[in-house]
Amino acid sequence: MPYRDVDPEAAQQLFQSEPDLVRLDVRTPPEHHSHRLAKARLIPVGELAGRLGELDPSRPHLVVCEHGVRSLVACQILAEHGFDRLWNLRGGMARWLGAGLPVERG
Repeated sequence: MPYRDVDPEAAQQLFQSEPDLVRLDVRTPPEHHSHRLAKARLIPVGELAGRLGELDPSRPHLVVCEHGVRSLVACQILAEHGFDRLWNLRGGMARWLGAGLPVERG
């Protein structure tokens, strides 16, 4: 499988072990504005197929949405286009927040 699920704690470890990691937020702009991972890049899942040229398939990507469903769809789209270092944040931002981990707001 070209992508793996990770829980919030494992995602934090990726921040350290993968210095080129792209934090890709595939939620809507209002969701992203409300709360997001630090340094997260917003490309809503509905726009992803048309914006693949903005991403580098050679870099690792952590894909994030609110509950982990849209990010799975995004991982599938990315995998179909040659991205092979992909992680899906299981449970999404809801689980991240539930774990009490830091977010950016506003």
